[in-house]
Amino acid sequence: MMTQRLWLGLAVVYMCTAVVQLYLLVSTGAVWAGTLTAVGFMAALLCVLAAWKAPKRQRDGTREIDSHGR
Repeated sequence: MMTQRLWLGLAVVYMCTAVVQLYLLVSTGAVWAGTLTAVGFMAALLCVLAAWKAPKRQRDGTREIDSHGR
């Protein structure tokens, strides 16, 4: 559960950063801001995917430990 929260927290940080970069792109037209916007949105998406897969990994690890203990 803690791992999932960590990934979701990182996704929020990357999303906020991407929104700020998007604002800079719109207001100044800087190409570098557009590149950083795309990278930020992609990083946020990857963090959400990692958070979605995190609980499954933890449950599988718990089952594996429990099966060895018996």
